Amino acid sequence: MSFIEWRTLFDDIFDGYSDEWTLTYVHRNDKIQNQNLENKRRMERTGYAKFYCSKCWNSWASAKAKVFLYYPNTNEPLGRITLRFFGQQCRKCSRNKIYFVNPEFDEDWIESTLEKLYERIGWFCYGKERLTKPIKNDQQASNIAGPHEKALCEACQLGCCDQTSIKKNC
Repeated sequence: MSFIEWRTLFDDIFDGYSDEWTLTYVHRNDKIQNQNLENKRRMERTGYAKFYCSKCWNSWASAKAKVFLYYPNTNEPLGRITLRFFGQQCRKCSRNKIYFVNPEFDEDWIESTLEKLYERIGWFCYGKERLTKPIKNDQQASNIAGPHEKALCEACQLGCCDQTSIKKNC
């Protein structure tokens, strides 16, 4: 799903807070904005997504697709969440090494991610009580195994991927 669908789901879920919340998107090439986000709180999510290369029409799936959702620190104004997709390079046409394809996640996964973020915002920004929830069997099995091509993964190249041994402060 595109960013527009993310924002539509976000607006529906975040309608429950008294403050107005907006979802924005930061592009991987916006170095200044990415640097400004380094000191924000963030929620990292890894999940199954599909990728469609617009250059050669190749498509593939990955269980290791990654997004970051940045939200305000305690001392910052409320109301803005920033979404950062981590892409993958196409195996067929990745010769230029600068073009990344954004992941397209299932609507249910996006909704679940945004609901978790909504809860987290409640804890950190509104002082809501954390409720302990039992772990469901489908949540326990969410660690999906599969091949991972680190050379084609943007998050690996930046040191932000769960699959890389070299971690950086992304």
